[in-house]
Amino acid sequence: MAERGFSGGQAFPLVVAHRGASAEEPENTLRAFEAAVEVGADAVEFDVRMSADGHAVVMHDPAVDRTTDGHGLVRDLTLPELKRMRVRSSSGEPAEIPTLAETLALLSGRAAVDVEIKNIPGEPDHDPDRQDAVDATLRALDVGGFTGAVLISSFNPSSIAHARASSPEVPTGLLAVQAMPLADAMRLTVEGGHGWLLPASSALFAAGRDVVALVHGSGLRLGTWIVDDPQDASRLTTWGLDAVATNDPRTIVPAMRAARRP
Repeated sequence: MAERGFSGGQAFPLVVAHRGASAEEPENTLRAFEAAVEVGADAVEFDVRMSADGHAVVMHDPAVDRTTDGHGLVRDLTLPELKRMRVRSSSGEPAEIPTLAETLALLSGRAAVDVEIKNIPGEPDHDPDRQDAVDATLRALDVGGFTGAVLISSFNPSSIAHARASSPEVPTGLLAVQAMPLADAMRLTVEGGHGWLLPASSALFAAGRDVVALVHGSGLRLGTWIVDDPQDASRLTTWGLDAVATNDPRTIVPAMRAARRP
């Protein structure tokens, strides 16, 4: 697998569409990903879980109940069962649960991808002994011939550790909940050999602008989530952040591009 630096050749910070353009289209659907590309997002973030029959699908929650007309855990449902469900949409236009392969095919050559691995301790589908979603993602990137920059991220340090051990040329990032002190998150990221630290935006604003230089000084890139206010996005751009994830790239793309002009 070739080196896949997560920059996309764009000026920093990157605008990362969180679950696609999820402010205007159903989250984690091909429609949301297409909309993100159309409004100029540099990268698209989405979540990967495994179905009962071993397929990697794009779904944030362990269960399908919140976002679809179906019921049950993703891990207990086969791909045909998942494909028969419809993702809820305010427009009433039907949308399917996409597979990882379908998502990569849509975005290949058009945007970078941030693949969030969902194998989280405390969730009902957590498997501490296996990292099937990581393995499926790495296979899909190679088999599908994805063209573009890639980041594999997770709140679970074990997931990104497995990704690094399996394919060290694929960049990895640690997502940090607000409750985790930034110093601890930075230490775990450095010790794990990961390139990106990804704390919540509330933690960054609480820490202040100096944290950017601190993180960069440790050799890491710094991204954050979720920023839907254009003033906040502009502020983080002037701080020198490397990536900002947003539900609303249509609004945030122009705000950040204006702020990063000389």
